[in-house]
Amino acid sequence: MLPNATRTPLLFDAYPSLARALPFVPLCDVPTPVEPCSAIAGYLGRREGVAMKRDDRISSLYGGNKVRRYELVLGDALARGARRLVTVGGIASTQVMATVLFGRELGLGVRAVLFDQPLTTFARMQVAGYAKGGAELVYGGGYAETAYRAVRAMAKSSGNYFIFPGASGPLANVGYVDAMLELGRQVERGEAERPDVIVLPTGSSGTLAALALGCAMLGWETEVVGVRITSRFVANHVTIDRLVRATSRFLRARAPRFPDCARRVSYSLYHGAIGEGYGYPTPEAVEGAEQLEVLTGTRGEVTYSGKALAGLRALVAHPKYAKKSFLLWNTLSATLPEHHGGRALVPKSLAWVWTRPTVA
Repeated sequence: MLPNATRTPLLFDAYPSLARALPFVPLCDVPTPVEPCSAIAGYLGRREGVAMKRDDRISSLYGGNKVRRYELVLGDALARGARRLVTVGGIASTQVMATVLFGRELGLGVRAVLFDQPLTTFARMQVAGYAKGGAELVYGGGYAETAYRAVRAMAKSSGNYFIFPGASGPLANVGYVDAMLELGRQVERGEAERPDVIVLPTGSSGTLAALALGCAMLGWETEVVGVRITSRFVANHVTIDRLVRATSRFLRARAPRFPDCARRVSYSLYHGAIGEGYGYPTPEAVEGAEQLEVLTGTRGEVTYSGKALAGLRALVAHPKYAKKSFLLWNTLSATLPEHHGGRALVPKSLAWVWTRPTVA
């Protein structure tokens, strides 16, 4: 189910030294289309000037914003001779799902340490899907215990390759700098309008940082707005600035011709959609998840996509953005992984996922 093995990132064509320096395994079907959001014009309160980048359809195996990252990250894992991927995520983590599915496709085992988040029906499907996909699941509970169990999971056997929560880091971020070059080509071909504002949900902030750097690389004045879905301790300007600078240094060290543009990035954070915290539903997020289904045919969830739609709606209505064009970068997967029968494969430590009440 993986695409043609001959494809390479556009950045490799623009900066050939990157092709010699960076590991890469093709996972994406690109370019992903840019489509108008006219189906939810009533919800947004605007009929024109809002489009969507369909990274939800980036792979028939599994979509979303981890796939571009994993072309570099899993390429590195294979280059290092890894036999197993070890990662950490919430019980409803789309990153864990991407790790399970693409790791399996590449012949790598997966061990995932899961931490608590508010229990939803989506989380139940995710946990069953991890197990159905063949992952070894470890329940971590709270953050401190999860960190301890992650260290143990790495030490349990040899041949492990660790992927941090969110898979945010300079190597992974290259995937979304490349995505901006892809969007730039689509604009040049008349397939999309250059957006004044790009909106996406923001957790570990790697995608936001990479898109902002990519806009600066293109010379665009586009503002990248991250709808914050996790705590300010995780998603904040200090973290994002650090990621931008680190990604820029990483690229320039391997491609000296890459523009020195980290100081020209334009981004902001929207804090109005978070509610009680990571994974907690809000009425606006529930409505946003429903609207995503109207827009794409795939129901959203309340942690990322629902809050992103709620944030987009609020931004579109703000007088500051009255004459601005928007691009929603869809980071959910349009493909729903197989989860039927997975519950029977889940370890006893996670049986509570089906016995406790859900919040959404």
